[in-house]
Amino acid sequence: YSVMVKRFKQPTTTVDYKQRPNLIKQLTSVNAWSMDITYLKLTDGQWGYLASVLDLTSHKILAHQISATMDTKLVVSTLQRALSQHAKPDYLHTDMGSQFTSFGFEQVLQQQGIAHSYSKLGHPYDNAKIESFHSLLKREMIYQFRFASLAHLILAVSNYLDWYNDERISVVHRKMQVA
Repeated sequence: YSVMVKRFKQPTTTVDYKQRPNLIKQLTSVNAWSMDITYLKLTDGQWGYLASVLDLTSHKILAHQISATMDTKLVVSTLQRALSQHAKPDYLHTDMGSQFTSFGFEQVLQQQGIAHSYSKLGHPYDNAKIESFHSLLKREMIYQFRFASLAHLILAVSNYLDWYNDERISVVHRKMQVA
């Protein structure tokens, strides 16, 4: 069940460079993934950071990883996990956060031959599908429980994602086919 909660003020980052291109905005059918990071608060006030890769066609989470630090290593290893288990996309769409514009992340995309598409600065709607997934995860699971440690959070998110990909998504698609 969805739960509405008070908004909290989360840490922010700044971007000190020009807008980069949104390559998938005008495309109607595209082999693309979307990637983002979200903040998850533990009961002791510490933060965990969840990086997720979403297939924009199947709406399934292809890979995820939680870390105590929000850095390039987190997004690179999450992307590499997705690439090791799935056929590479033509495009990867992200926001313009420092992790996604870092040399290390861009180098992985270049080596794989994946074009990098970016959301417009200040417009999270360009990356709405992955943002929507993170919001859903928080409403359906994160805000309903307390997590004393990063290990508990990692286990709970992994279990939720197994259910999300294998049961929730298939139930939604079956209902759409019946209608």
